[in-house]
This record gives sequence, structure tokens and C-alpha cells, in this order.
Amino acid sequence: MALGIEQIDDFVASIHQKFAGEERLAAQDISLPLQKYKYASRLFSGNLKKDTMSTSQAKWKVKVNTNDNFQVVGLYHRDSSGRVNTLSEGSLKWGLTTNNYHYDIDEEIFQTGGRQIYDYIEGMERDLLTSFYAGMEDLMFGPGPTSPTQTPFPPVSLLWWITATDDSTTENNSEEGFDGYAPVGWGSVGVGGIDPTVYDQWRNRTFPYTNVDRDDFVEKVINSMDLCQFEPPVKGPDIVDQTRQDWELLTTHSRLAACRRLLQLGNDNIGDDMAKYSGTVYIRGVPLNWVPAWTNAASVNARTDGIILGVNWGTFKAYYAAGRQMRKRKAFQHPEMSNVRVRCMDDSVQMVCFNRRGNFRGYCTQTVTETA
Repeated sequence: MALGIEQIDDFVASIHQKFAGEERLAAQDISLPLQKYKYASRLFSGNLKKDTMSTSQAKWKVKVNTNDNFQVVGLYHRDSSGRVNTLSEGSLKWGLTTNNYHYDIDEEIFQTGGRQIYDYIEGMERDLLTSFYAGMEDLMFGPGPTSPTQTPFPPVSLLWWITATDDSTTENNSEEGFDGYAPVGWGSVGVGGIDPTVYDQWRNRTFPYTNVDRDDFVEKVINSMDLCQFEPPVKGPDIVDQTRQDWELLTTHSRLAACRRLLQLGNDNIGDDMAKYSGTVYIRGVPLNWVPAWTNAASVNARTDGIILGVNWGTFKAYYAAGRQMRKRKAFQHPEMSNVRVRCMDDSVQMVCFNRRGNFRGYCTQTVTETA
């Protein structure tokens, strides 16, 4: 039975109600260029902690100093005491996104039965989510906002938080050490409003490498994993637990392939530092995963620097503006087309890193050609 014109909008609004016991129509989806979408699989549905904020911006506190009045004393010692500001505030503007689809209430499909209409609308709902995840993939694995004044301001990215610049002007010029300063274009504004030139502890670790071998690439990854783990003598009420380790190594396919070849050499000196289980390469028991968004030539974020990102997901948390997490709105009439309805989905998210020095980034000193 066909739906009446006045029923169509309500039907779309309640599309989540499933039809039971009927065959589902399907179409093979080959529309997307990347082999995998990490935002959907790891950042959104993985174990990245998520929360909401009812604030105009994403804001958080960071302890940047300690009052150091410790002294060795003798008899009749005169005390000396100082006081410093121990807290600083980090902040990020909300990254607002929107997405939509539309339909005309006079389309022929709406004169058919409920099953066909349901499949038609559900396909558009699914496409709405697919294009959202594809768009977020570009943002999360891209360079991030180019300046504090960029308008509209997007969600920041992993590479915005974990940098390889020592001057905020040129990428991939950092030396080995905690040399990851503010992203290119941000300078003294800092990262999340905190300046890493003022606070050394607000820098991620970096290293350049030339060859994917045991003494260069592997050793620097292992050293970084060791040196990026900090444990305070007194545990406090941190936003995220500093001792929680949730490592993932993200790179391009060429780096993963080179590590596979390294393992196949059967070099006993590698020992427990590298291993392979069911086709996956592990360094210190942490999986080395390749990111199609950095590898595939069809991606706007394809890279030629052989990037290796050491991400401790335990230092990150995703925040949403209250009431705006993948918020779908009831279809509304297009202002210029009376028979056309528009269905929107809005989102606002910022991914916050509370401990930049708990992460690292390496890059190759030579140009790397990917084959995907």
C-alpha cells in the first residue's frame, strides 16, 4: 500500500523501526576508495573514551608546574618557600559538521509498498552515515586546522596533536627527543592553548629515521615507547590515568611491508622486539597497523614521508558538545522546493590529548613512494 503524502515525513522519522520476516534488498557498495576507515572502526566504535561538555568550547585543566620547596636542612635553618602557578587551562573550539540527504515526496518509490519505501529510505540513511565517516576520516588523519582563526573550525586531528615540527613552520624537521612543538601555523598559540615552548612537558616525542632496519627504525620505535611512559610518584585525580597504556602503531603500507621483510630475514638479533602473528607485525607486543588514508593515492591525506605514529589511546578522550553527537533532525521542507524534504545529521566533536609526551611520531628522511 502506498503512503499518503502527509505520511511520508513521519515514516522517514521512524525509519529505525525494522520490518520483520521480509527479504531485504541489497546492493554491493564499491563507492568508497579506501580499504578501511579507521575513524569508524577505532576512534568511534573502539575503546577511545568519550564524554560530553555543556560549554562553549572544549576545556580542560592541565597541571604544568609543581611547587618545589624541598630542602636539606640543619639546625636553626631558615626556611625558604616559593609559590608558582601550577595549573593552566586548555581549550579548543568545537569542530562542527553537518551532513544530509533529500527526497521529493512525489518520487515514484513513494507510490509503492512499505517494504520498498523502507529499503529506499534506509539506503539513504546508511549513505548518510557512510559519507559522515568518510568525511571524518579525512579530518582525523589530515593535518588539522591550519591556524587558530580558520573558519569554519574543523575537528582537530591526530597529526595536529602529535607533530614533527620544532618551529611550527616546517613539518618533519624535529630531531630525536621530545621535539614535537605546536602544529604548523600555530606558533605561540600552542596546542590546545598551551605553549610547548614554555612547557617542555607539553611536547610529544619525535625521531627521524632513514632505513627500516633493527638499528634505525625498530630501535627508535622501542626507545620512544620506553621514554614516553611517565609515572608520577603520587597518583592524583587525573582526567585520564597516566599509567594506562593502550598503544597502537600507525603507519603506511610500505613501512608495514618493510617490517614483514625484516622479519623474514630471520635475524636472531631482533629477538622479542619484533614478532608476527597471523600476518600482523608487532613491535614490543604492539600491533603495527597501516592507515589507508595515508597510503592510498585516492586519499587527500596520502603521504610520502613514511610516517610512524605511536599513539597511546589512553592519553586521549573524545568530547562532544551536549546534544550534538550525530544528532538527526526530522526531515524539513526545502525553502525553495515545496515538495523536497531535507534530512540532516549534525555532529560536534573534539579529540583531546591530555598527555602529549605520552605519544611519538617518526618520519623518514627520504621520500617514500607508496604503491596503493
